[in-house]
Amino acid sequence: MKLKRSSAVIAVVDDDESFRSAIAGLLRSASWKVRMYSSADQLLNDTRRSDVRLVISDIQMPDMDGFALLKSICEWKRVIPVIFITGYPTHNLKERSYLSGASGFFEKPVDDAQLLARIDEILRK
Repeated sequence: MKLKRSSAVIAVVDDDESFRSAIAGLLRSASWKVRMYSSADQLLNDTRRSDVRLVISDIQMPDMDGFALLKSICEWKRVIPVIFITGYPTHNLKERSYLSGASGFFEKPVDDAQLLARIDEILRK
């Protein structure tokens, strides 16, 4: 079964408004539905989160970081893939991301084509 782009909602979680808007714009230009959140708590407390099919999140955020968000998402009734994007990439951070169950790891600035390809790959499964 092929997932229609218009039916999948992608949540973008980043405390940096300009980056969050840029990623959302990229996703919308590729015909994805996007919902933006300025914090992990904002996503976790959203009553509309049941239609989210993928989360793209920064790792370093105040209050709750990306790893704590991923852990909370793993407790949901259904599995939601999470892609991390960070401006402070290290080998250890990348390794920790995958060991924690992240479905992708990208450095800022993001390679748009690679990100879109990874999203397509994840949501077609």
